[in-house]
Amino acid sequence: MSDLHCPKNIQRIGSLLFQASGAGEAEAELATAELVKSSLLGHDSHGVMRIPEYLGFIEDGSLKTQVPIETKQTSATTAEVDCGYGFGAVGATRAIELGIEIATEQGTACVVTRRCNHVGRLGSYVHMAADAGMLAIATCNSPIYGHHVLPFGGREGRLATNPIAYGAPTAGNPIVADFSTSVSPEGKVRFYRNEGKLVPDGWILDSNGKPTNDPNDFYGPPKGGILPLGGGAGHKGYALGLLVEILGAVLTGESTTSTETFGNGVCFLVINTNSFTQTDTFRSLLTQSATYME
Repeated sequence: MSDLHCPKNIQRIGSLLFQASGAGEAEAELATAELVKSSLLGHDSHGVMRIPEYLGFIEDGSLKTQVPIETKQTSATTAEVDCGYGFGAVGATRAIELGIEIATEQGTACVVTRRCNHVGRLGSYVHMAADAGMLAIATCNSPIYGHHVLPFGGREGRLATNPIAYGAPTAGNPIVADFSTSVSPEGKVRFYRNEGKLVPDGWILDSNGKPTNDPNDFYGPPKGGILPLGGGAGHKGYALGLLVEILGAVLTGESTTSTETFGNGVCFLVINTNSFTQTDTFRSLLTQSATYME
């Protein structure tokens, strides 16, 4: 492995680039660490290829550096986190931490974000909750500029790739699932294009609604679209994507079609397993289920 491809060196270089653009050391370290971790786990779509994109966001002013994160508890079990358009990973980390804090005291928590930039790999945050002994579900939408996903049978995007993630504790490593409600996240299509490769069958359509394997047909112009999860039952994936849109935008009073909205709308649902059964019992039972499914 060359020095350039060493994770520690990539972490250092990414952090220094962000700091040179005005970021504080702590936020630069956290944002870079999330991107490096994603690439190391094989999710390059949400990995270090995003460093230049984030630097571009800083340059054009859509990503703010060294901004305060404001939290507001709206009820005993609900809260919102205003991320101030800072690094999405920083805001989302604070949101899941707040969800864990509330669920520890109240049994359940629902925390939403406002003015949140790209959060990266959603599974990272539910993993944090699972490590704390919590069952967590997360959703993440994007506004109209990210509406790449075609309605079932449609030709023009109406939703983003709108991922859902969940995490749950076991007696060993937690169970974590993280998936888009489309066949593929846009970042994976971008990764294939950057690598000069064709995407697999059944991922994208061109602007005429015809299946294609060329990622350039998706980006256009004219722009194509990504298919919803489910193939012949793609209406189910699209319905899940709509649920993410409801939790990420409508629940917080945001328009789903506004051109003024930027970033991700994140919703974390956190359940303290002690609310229903002892955490040790929960871990043991889920471990049995996981072993049975192997």
